[in-house]
Order: sequence, then C-alpha cells, then structure tokens
Amino acid sequence: MATNKTLTPEEAVDMSRRAVGRRALMRTLRDIFSYHNPLRQFMDAYRFNVIRWSASNLREPTLGKRVRLFLGTRNPLRIFRDNFRQNRADLTADWERAVIGRINLSLEELGSIPLHSRPRDLAKRLDRVGRMINRMTGYEHCPSLLTEKLLLSTYRYIFMAPHDRRFGTLCPDGICGMLRQNGVPPESLYYQNYESLLQGRETVIYEFASGGKGQQYLRPLEHVRLDAGPGGYDMLPARRPDGPKDPSVSQGAEEAVPLSEKMEKNGRNIAREKRTVRNTKVKNTKAKNKGIRM
Repeated sequence: MATNKTLTPEEAVDMSRRAVGRRALMRTLRDIFSYHNPLRQFMDAYRFNVIRWSASNLREPTLGKRVRLFLGTRNPLRIFRDNFRQNRADLTADWERAVIGRINLSLEELGSIPLHSRPRDLAKRLDRVGRMINRMTGYEHCPSLLTEKLLLSTYRYIFMAPHDRRFGTLCPDGICGMLRQNGVPPESLYYQNYESLLQGRETVIYEFASGGKGQQYLRPLEHVRLDAGPGGYDMLPARRPDGPKDPSVSQGAEEAVPLSEKMEKNGRNIAREKRTVRNTKVKNTKAKNKGIRM
C-alpha cells in the first residue's frame, strides 16, 4: 500500500524528528479513507468481542449485553490515536536506522582519508556528521551514539594535530587500530596525545578508568612510539630507562633478612635465656641458705 511506504535513506538523512511526526500524522489521516480505517477496526473489534462472549457462555448475548460489549470496545478515537503512535514509531525506527547507517558510513569515509591529502571541505564534512549525531539525541528513547560521537571527536583531533612527513599516508582509522592493538579501549581513543604520536616521539598511552568512589581518571598503560619502516607503520612499545620496580619484589626485598643476621639474633636470644636461668638458680640457692640459718 502506498500509505505504508517506508522512508528511503536519502529522505531520512534530510529529515528532522518533527518532520517524521508530521509524516506519521499524514499517513494516519490517509488511512481513514483506506480499507483499514478506525471505524472498520472498531466494528471488527466489536464483532470479535461478541463471538468471544458467545463461545465462552455457549449462547447468544442479549441486547443489554450487546450494548455493554459495544461500549466496552475501544472507540474509534482511541484507535486513531493508537494508529498514529504506531505509524510514528515505525517511521522513527526507519529514520533512526537510516541516519545511523549514514553516520557510520560517513565515519568510515573520514577514517580512510590520509593525513597528507585532506580535502578542502573536511571541516564541513566533520560538522555535517556532528549535526546528524546531535539530531539523534535529546529526545525520549533516543539511541546512544556516544561511541560515534567520541570517534568523530578523535578523527577531528587527529586531522588537526601536526604530523611528521613520514606519517603522511597514515589515516585516522589506522592510527586508532594500532592503539586498540596496544590495549587502548575504543572509549579512550580521544584522550591520547596525537601531537606527540604523529611526531614519532615516545608517548604515554592512557586508559579512561574509574576509581572505587566513582572518580574517573586517566590511567597510563605504557610508553609507545610510532615507527615507519619499509614494511609499513607500526606502534612499538618504548623502553623506559628508569622503570618502576615491581612492588611485590621490592616489598619482599625489604622484608627479607640475611641469614647471618638471623643467626646472630638467635645467638643473642639464647645467651639471654641462659643468663636468666642462671640468675634464677642463684636466687633460689640464696633463699634456701637463709632458711637453713634461721
């Protein structure tokens, strides 16, 4: 049916959410003059209620019961409202699906642009994707596009960061892929130091984490360095000259006591015990002698 025609991706991208609501209202109004109009749906629901009551009671309903069944059936105005809500939900789902697909396609195209061949309309393309993402947020039951929003901000950051000529053929998607291989979660890609990375310097990569009390912070993962070789680009872990010691090893080393010190301490303890026993015996002997003299 022409009234149930779905939105095309080209139409959905240029539409707003209010336009989707207006189209749903127009579709509902057109359905009034179609075969599935609200009045016909009301009569079908009333006949179904009569048949169900007859099957349950094994007899035909009386006139009074028919009136009560007629009044208990959902009225045409409620049917019209429910049809509008259903049409709006269907069109909104088609609109969201088309716009999210276009956003992901645009992000894929932006992520494959080399750094040395940025187009002149790059800023406009980035802003266009940002407007599409903002259009999909701010209403009830809206989809979560936090991943797409962070990825767009990351691409914008990478394109604005100065880069060495060796890394001119790199694209933002390739840089993010190497960071993910080194343990950076997708939601933490925006918080990396791309100025230092694209200059080929040793750089600390971070992970966005949350503490025990709900405090969020950037936790350093490791030192890496972007390298350009004959086989392509690679992100290598850099060696730090003053690396922190293992806390378990340092704690064990601090708690460990040399064997000679242990033997010396044990010898002093044994000598102290012998002197205590000898003094006790002397005191007991003196006490006995005093008792005999008396």
